[in-house]
Formats: sequence, C-alpha cells, structure tokens
Amino acid sequence: MEGIFFALIGAVLFSQSWHVLGLYAEGRMMAIFTGGLGLLGLIALWQTPQLLTGDGTGADMVAETTILKMVIIIWAAYAVGVAANGLWDFDERAIGFYGIFLAAGTAVSIIYYAEELESRYSNAAWLGMSGATLALTAVATIMFFYQAFGFHVLRLVTGWSLLIGGSVVGLVGLGVIGTVIT
Repeated sequence: MEGIFFALIGAVLFSQSWHVLGLYAEGRMMAIFTGGLGLLGLIALWQTPQLLTGDGTGADMVAETTILKMVIIIWAAYAVGVAANGLWDFDERAIGFYGIFLAAGTAVSIIYYAEELESRYSNAAWLGMSGATLALTAVATIMFFYQAFGFHVLRLVTGWSLLIGGSVVGLVGLGVIGTVIT
C-alpha cells in the first residue's frame, strides 16, 4: 500500500515539476500523465500495508492505515485536480488553495507517524513514513504560496521542490516496494 502510493505520487510531483519549470511545452501532456497516476494511486487503497503491519490486532493498526488512506485520497484528488487544470486550462489558484488542505492533512500524518511508529517499528520504517510525509507537506506548503497567492517569484523554488520532493517520495516508495525498508 505505502510503496505503491509513494512511488506513484512521487512520479506525479516529478512530472508536475517539469511543467512548473517550463520544460513541458503544453500542460496537456502533464495532465494526462498526472491524472492517470492519480487514479492509479487509488489502487493502493485496496492493497495490504507493507510497512504498517503492526501486531495485526487492535486499534493501532486501524489508526495507522486510516491515516494513510486519508493521505492517499487527498493526494489522489490533488493529482486529478492538476490533470483537470492542465487539460481544460483552469485557474491555478484553486489547486493552490487546495494545497493548504494537503499540507494540513499530511502534517497530521507526520505527527502521528513520528510519535506512534517509533516505538513499534524499526527505525527505517518510521523514518521512511515520516520522511515521505514530511516531504509531501513541504511540497504542499510551497505550492500553496506559489499558486494560491500568485507569488511568481517562487516559480523556480516550487519547481525544484516538486522535483526533489517527488524524487524523495518516489525513492521511499520504491524502497518499500523493493523491501529495502523493512
């Protein structure tokens, strides 16, 4: 569940970074790619967790997976929103204002994962989950300021943060898929 989601959302952010940096000539190419990856990211909702296995019983397992499913849903909705913006040339400000919901929702997962997972899982597992959600929160916050308020001076900062943040999240996802992080 975690590996698939992190790998796909990392690819979405990586693709969007190329558009923000001006390397895609047209937004439709990025829209098709991000929309498809966002919808594929919803497949992770039905997968079994790879890292968040817990003891298999109790409310801790339910809380861990529920928070992760919330993060999956809000980021998949973001990817579909970016696709709609690219396909039909909507205003970027709507995606920017959605960025504050992304940042808040993902920040909740950072707080939970950093505090609760440390005592029950290995260092690699809780650091991977906390690090990936921290990168997602940072990217969402920067996108909020760039797109919602139209601070065009932040275009390069946003593009590079999308590129680096997407790469970090994608590498964590590939590490989970490849069972490097256990």
